[in-house]
Amino acid sequence: MDIMKKVLIVEDDEHISKVYEIKFAKEGIASCLVRSGEEAIPKIISERPDLILLDIMLPKKDGFSVLEDLQKNPDIANIPVVVLSNLGQQVDQDRALALGAKEYLVKVDYPIQEIIDKVKGYLA
Repeated sequence: MDIMKKVLIVEDDEHISKVYEIKFAKEGIASCLVRSGEEAIPKIISERPDLILLDIMLPKKDGFSVLEDLQKNPDIANIPVVVLSNLGQQVDQDRALALGAKEYLVKVDYPIQEIIDKVKGYLA
């Protein structure tokens, strides 16, 4: 029996996060959700997801700070992070990748199914 993979969605947009939860469930991937950067690290530590889908523009603490905190904690530093953001600037992409993100996807450039497929690739 395969152990179900788990994705943590860090996204403040309720509509977007709901869509991802439904899509992941259809693919047999468990997901949990937090709405702010502040909640992300405690949830990562408690849930130990196989992958983190991270928005950059978040309330209280942005995705860059979450990436920095991840890197500081050796227990969770190796969890792959796929950034999914509306920030399309190269400087933002470079910064996220420098902070350890595996990939940086601009929301408007990718249909949801393509993002799900990319996540499945990392989980495989």
